[in-house]
Amino acid sequence: MWPYRDWVIEAFNRNLTFDRFTIEQLAGDLLPNRTFDQQVASGFHRCNVTTNEGGVIPEEVDAIYAKDRVDTTGTVWLGLTVGCATCHDHKFDPISAKDFYSLAAFFRNTTQPTMDGNISDTPPIVVVPRLEDRSRWERLNRETEKTRSRMERARREESGAFRKWLKSAARQSLSAPLDAASELLALELGGEAKVRQAGQSTTVPLPEGIAVGEGSTPATKALHFGANARLELANVDYFASDKPFSVAVWMYQPKREDNIVIVSQVDPEEKGRGWALEVNSRQPSFKLVGDEGKGLRVSAGFFEQFKTGTWNHLLVTYDGSRQPAGLLLYLNGKKSAVQIGDQAEPLKGEIRTSSALRFGNEGSRFFQGGALSDFRAFNRVLTEEEARLVSLWSTLKGGLEKPAEQLTASEREAFQAYFLNHRDSGYRKLAAKLCRFEGERRQIRQRGSVTHVMQERTDSKPMANILYRGQYDQPREKVEPNVPAALPPLPALFPRNRLGLARWLVEPSNPLMARVTVNRFWQEVFGTGIVKTSEDFGSQGQPPTHPELLDWLAAEFRESGWDVKRLFKLMVTSAAYRQSALASEEKLKLDPDNRLLSRGPRFRMDGEMVRDCALSASGLLTPKIGGPSVKPYQPDGIWEAVAMEGSNTRFYKRDAGEKLYRRSLYTFWKRSAPPPSMDIFNAPTRETCTVRRERTNTPLQALVTLNDPQFVEAARHLAQRALQEGRGNFDRQLDYITLHLLSRTFQPAERVIAMRAF
Repeated sequence: MWPYRDWVIEAFNRNLTFDRFTIEQLAGDLLPNRTFDQQVASGFHRCNVTTNEGGVIPEEVDAIYAKDRVDTTGTVWLGLTVGCATCHDHKFDPISAKDFYSLAAFFRNTTQPTMDGNISDTPPIVVVPRLEDRSRWERLNRETEKTRSRMERARREESGAFRKWLKSAARQSLSAPLDAASELLALELGGEAKVRQAGQSTTVPLPEGIAVGEGSTPATKALHFGANARLELANVDYFASDKPFSVAVWMYQPKREDNIVIVSQVDPEEKGRGWALEVNSRQPSFKLVGDEGKGLRVSAGFFEQFKTGTWNHLLVTYDGSRQPAGLLLYLNGKKSAVQIGDQAEPLKGEIRTSSALRFGNEGSRFFQGGALSDFRAFNRVLTEEEARLVSLWSTLKGGLEKPAEQLTASEREAFQAYFLNHRDSGYRKLAAKLCRFEGERRQIRQRGSVTHVMQERTDSKPMANILYRGQYDQPREKVEPNVPAALPPLPALFPRNRLGLARWLVEPSNPLMARVTVNRFWQEVFGTGIVKTSEDFGSQGQPPTHPELLDWLAAEFRESGWDVKRLFKLMVTSAAYRQSALASEEKLKLDPDNRLLSRGPRFRMDGEMVRDCALSASGLLTPKIGGPSVKPYQPDGIWEAVAMEGSNTRFYKRDAGEKLYRRSLYTFWKRSAPPPSMDIFNAPTRETCTVRRERTNTPLQALVTLNDPQFVEAARHLAQRALQEGRGNFDRQLDYITLHLLSRTFQPAERVIAMRAF
C-alpha cells in the first residue's frame, strides 16, 4: 500500500484542497477521465483488515468489510459513531439501523473478493510504474488490450484455412504441442513408461507401487502412485539458475489436503538445493533453492486452488533472471496471480544438482492415490499462448483419430489453438507481439510496485440488506445507498454510489464535514480538539468548549477553498497558540486541562514523533520523502510467534544503512505484531480507524528511550557530534546538545544542575 501512502504525503505537500482530498480517496476510481493518481488515491478503503482463514463464512466477512468502511467514513468525515446502529435503532438516536445499512450499500458493490487468498496483490490492484516508465506503461496497456482483442476475435471466428486443415490428414499426425527443439524431456506413457530426451526414447522400469493407468482423458495414460512410491530418473542435467526453462504436468489430486511433491530435483545433503513443483493443501507452488537453503518460491492464491478428486494442469516457467518476477505459474492454461514466498530476494548460487529427478513424494504416503500424466520440460520461457496450448494437448490427442465432424467442442478448441500457434502466420505475429508486450510489462512492473485500489462492479447496482441484530445470516429489508435521514439529503443529480457520497460530504449544506475536519486539525496543534471526542460529535460525545470558534474555523476553512496549509498557518500564528505554556497555580486550579486555552499547548509527542525527534536531533534522520516501507530496529523474532508457515512476513529482517533512519511514517507495520516501541507510546494497531489517541505516561516509555537500540544509537551519535563541535570545551558541548534538543541553551540554574551530573 505504500504508493497510496506516497499519494497522501504528496497531496499534503502540494496542498491539495481538502474537498478533492476527500473525493479522490473515497471515489477516485469513479471520477470521469480519472487520472492514474486518482485511482491510487482510492486505496483509502483498501486499508481494512482482510482474511483468508479457513472456516470463515463469506457472508459474515462481507458484512465486516462493509461495517469497517461505514465506521471509518462516519468517524473521519462525519464525526459520528454510526456503527452503534449496526444491530438496531436506539432511542433518541438520530442515526437508525436503516441509515447504517443505507451507508453500507455504498460500499457493497466492489470487485474486491471476500477472501484475500493469502496473496500480497489481492485484486483489484494497479501497477505503479516508476515516473519514467508511466507513459510507456500506458501505451503498452493500450497495445496489449488491442492485440488481445484481435487474438480473441481470431479464436471466435474459425478461418476457412483452419476448417480445411481440420479435415486434412496432416492434423492426425501431430506428435507434440511445441517444436522439438524446445523440448528437454518428456514422459511417454503407453503400455509402458518411456522418457524422451534429445529425440530419443528410453524405457523406464516402474518401481513397485507405480502403475500405468487411465490419464486425464481417455486417450492418455498416467502414472498412478501407491503408498511410499516414487519414480526416479538419473542423469538429468538441464536445470540451472541462470538458464530459462519451463515444466508442465497433468496431476490428479487425491481427495486429501496433504502436502504433495509432484516432481522435484533436490539434494537433501545440500540443504535442498534444486527445484520442486509442489501442492500444499491444494495450493500449487514452485520453488528454486540455491545456496544455504535459500531461494525463490511462488504459489497460486486461494482463488486458484486445485480441486481434490480432479485432474489439473500445472505449468511453471522461469526466465533465468534469479528474480521472483521471473517465475510464472499457469493453472489449466490460465496465468495465475501468484504470491511470492517469504524469501523474495534474488536467487543466490546454483540450483543445478546431480540428484535424480523424482516423481512423487520422497519417503511418504502423501501421493497415494494420485497420478501424473504428460510431463514435459522445455528449454525456454513459454508464452501465454504456448502455455494454453500445452494444457490443451491431452484433449487434442483424444481427437486425433476422429473425423472432423465428430470432434467435441473442447477437442475442436484444442485443434484450433494448435493451428493458430503453428499454421496461422497472422496469429503467430500477434502472439509474438503480445509476448514482447508482456515481457516489457513484466520488466516495468518489476521496477515499479503494485497498490490496492477500489473498483465498482459493472454487473450490479449498489444495495444492502438490513441485518437483523447485525447478524450476517438474518437479512431483512433491502435498502439502496443513501445518507442518514437526519442530515441534508443526497441531491437528486448525484449518483448513488461512492462518488455521490463523497460529493455530498463536501457540499456546503453538510453541517459536519468542515467542523469535524478543523476540530481534528486543532487537536493536532493544541493536543485536544475543541470537541474533545473528535471521533464523536453526537450526544454521547463531549460538547465543544468554544462553539463559536469551531463554527468560525469551519466557515473559514470552507470559504478559503478547503485550503489546509492556510488553516494550519492560521492556528499556529494565533495568540492562543503563541502564548506561554507556563502554568501558574491559579491556571492549574481554574483550567487544569487547558480546555479554556489559558496557556499555550504542551503535551507529549506521539510515539512516531518521539523517535523521529531523537533521530533528527542526533543528525541521523534520513530526510528522503516517499518510497517503500522500511524495517528499522525491532526485537528479535517479533513476527514469528504470529506468522503462518510460508508467510512472506514470517521473519523480520532488519534493514541497514539509511533505511534504519527513515521517518517512522515509513516503518513497515504488521498489524498482528506492531512495533513495541510505538505500542508503548499509545500508537494504535491500525486494525480500526483511530482519530484520537490516548496519551499515557508510563515507566515503559522511559525504558524505551533508555534501552531501545534506535535511541541508544541516536544518543551516541549526538554525543559524538557534540564532542567534535565542542573541541574539548564542556560549555560548548552542552550548548550544542541543548540547541539540538530544546532549540535553546540552558538557563543558568539548569546549567548548574547539568554540571553536577558530570
